Amino acid sequence: MLQKLILATNLFSRANLLKQLSVPFEELFCKIEEKDVEIDNEYSPYEWVKSISATKAMSVLGRVEGEAIILGADTVVTDFGRILHRPKNKQDAVAMLKKLQGRKHTTYTGLTVIYHHADGSYEMDSYVDGVDVYMHHLSDKLIDAYTDTDEPYDRPGGYSISGKGALLIENIYGDYYTLAGLPLRLLNKSLLKHNIDIIDFWIKPQ
Repeated sequence: MLQKLILATNLFSRANLLKQLSVPFEELFCKIEEKDVEIDNEYSPYEWVKSISATKAMSVLGRVEGEAIILGADTVVTDFGRILHRPKNKQDAVAMLKKLQGRKHTTYTGLTVIYHHADGSYEMDSYVDGVDVYMHHLSDKLIDAYTDTDEPYDRPGGYSISGKGALLIENIYGDYYTLAGLPLRLLNKSLLKHNIDIIDFWIKPQ
């Protein structure tokens, strides 16, 4: 049976993704200053999302009592291997979208799952997945209108596939949920590895 599930997050959309699994969970807010996190290779998107997702999960560990499963996730957009963080302002967001439009870029999401035991010990699984994204050629009107919304400024690369930014995307090759920020299939893989089956929540008692 699934133990208490906790999402360590500062991103509302990840909670919406987790709700699709129809399992009970709670959110614990974590505010991670990514620039302050020590990473083995800050120029590697793989190491970046792996480290940040683990840092998010670990940051709430001290607030958890008893048996629980803690999730931490982080997503980056890359352009020819260079990480594009959240745009600082409209000018920055416009420049990012003009750079990405009309061609392929790659998005990576790291997922960390911590299994916290009653005695205070824990085990940790870490995963990283990537997806190739092809963006439409964008009109100046669309870029201007989109960057006038709040959406680009809380998203790496300056767009969100799960919001208005869906209009910017032509195709993706890979897992939609990796692009959206929470690879549910990798979460399920980890849970099954620990003999936890989500579908037990869908089976009605006889």
